[in-house]
Amino acid sequence: MTTLYQEARAALRESASRPKKKLGQHFLVHEGVINAILRLLDLSAEDEVVEIGPGLGFLTRRLVQLARKVRAIEVDVALVEWLRKSPLGSHPAFDLVHGDVLKANLSDILPAYKIKLVANLPYNISTPVLFRLFDLRSRFSFLVLMVQREVAERMTACPGTKSYGTLSVWCQIHGQILDRVFVSPEAFFPRPRVKSTVLKIGLYDEPLLPAERLPLLRGLVRAAFGQRRKTLANALGSWLKEGRGEIEVVLRREGIDPQRRGETLSVDEFILLAHALEKTGLIAER
Repeated sequence: MTTLYQEARAALRESASRPKKKLGQHFLVHEGVINAILRLLDLSAEDEVVEIGPGLGFLTRRLVQLARKVRAIEVDVALVEWLRKSPLGSHPAFDLVHGDVLKANLSDILPAYKIKLVANLPYNISTPVLFRLFDLRSRFSFLVLMVQREVAERMTACPGTKSYGTLSVWCQIHGQILDRVFVSPEAFFPRPRVKSTVLKIGLYDEPLLPAERLPLLRGLVRAAFGQRRKTLANALGSWLKEGRGEIEVVLRREGIDPQRRGETLSVDEFILLAHALEKTGLIAER
């Protein structure tokens, strides 16, 4: 019986293509991990799913067997040609889009109703893609994402830890981790030097802060984490270009010690502080 590893090598030879380092291409060739992803997706015959980065289509061909529609977005033209020539290309449930997920108009690709999303995100684009997906959260019922273990740790980190930062707050503002699967380098071809994690993220109907306040919160969080050695009073004073004293008054009024560092604030405290700063009028121009 031919393994996925053998299929991957044969497909690349046939297409005269090689895994592209600049695109972070590591093809999933482990049936057990594919089965785990399908378990997290929990597809029915009425479901539609969008897949970012179908690669050689090993997961995709399982998706089209289970879902009513699979929309796949692939940036590599060589892989797009390969997929269109493969049996997937003529499958009635398969719709392939050649495009860059960071540049494509996803609103035109996605239907108006909620669908499921699955993606294998290279490390170098994982954070900007996540921010794009959260901006479009109303179009997804949930997300199943393969990311580098370090990114998963940042997404799920708690205040006061080394991994806690802007991405942690942003993920936890928009949803919660429902399940996870750890993946070793041996599951890929070529084998990466890092470990990966598959996360199932349930999205809140609305973010924990009203959508119109999210730009404010994003600026606040970036300022708080931008210079980790600075106290909150100094970091926010630089961001708002206001006197330290006025910032300290706001912080103390909300029960937050101005001498704390940004990385010690919980998500709830960031939300509290965003509301408080808005009421002061200090960020009226932001």
